[in-house]
Amino acid sequence: MNEARKIRFDRRIDIEWLDTTAALVADNADGCHIRSSLFEMLGATLSGGRKDGTACYKTASILYRTWVSVPSELQDFRIRASKVFPTLDSDERLALHWAMLLANYPFFGDVARHAGRLLALQGNCSLSQITRRIQETWGDRSTANRAVRRIVRSMVQWNALADTKVRGVYTRVPERTALNEHSAKLLLEGLLRNQGRPLPVGTLDHQPAIFPFKLGLRASMILPADGFEIFHQGLDTAIVTLVPQHC
Repeated sequence: MNEARKIRFDRRIDIEWLDTTAALVADNADGCHIRSSLFEMLGATLSGGRKDGTACYKTASILYRTWVSVPSELQDFRIRASKVFPTLDSDERLALHWAMLLANYPFFGDVARHAGRLLALQGNCSLSQITRRIQETWGDRSTANRAVRRIVRSMVQWNALADTKVRGVYTRVPERTALNEHSAKLLLEGLLRNQGRPLPVGTLDHQPAIFPFKLGLRASMILPADGFEIFHQGLDTAIVTLVPQHC
């Protein structure tokens, strides 16, 4: 299977687990120590321990891939995110997790994008609606359907979505508008890496894949020194993209 078409994110992930993983990376812990710490933390609630294929092992693998064993093209991105992580409040930490997940997992980005579009269109989203849209591009696979459910439940646990009185229907929570400039730019980078295309600056606060957040970035704040390029279409449309990486 094409690497880009692998789901990879198929467990419910708690925000505390993400925070712990990112904090270990920020402390420059080595990979062996991080793995041991994750198994110790997860072993209190998940079965299987270090045995391959178990709930504990699969969950630890997602956390490890998100913040530790990232693809080579994300190494610098991860380093920059981990350096600012200890200085952030809970909303900004979630923004960095979201950025890392967008950059690492195309499937996560698609689930977030469909949820965000439905929320913008009708004020809520249902598990069945998101699943149907995912099936159109990822196929009607039981693994994909389970993964959608677990990602949505993760978003609820993160307070990015809220349950309603109707089972399987979710609503938005107040948008996190107080992101500092560092976390907003990292989230923008994660979004651009996930989308794989330039985006109009004027649409950034309405991009469905980052529906819990407003970046609050103006074109004058998006600088080449931060890894971005701005170009213009017509008289008044600013477009942002990532500076190309050269081997």
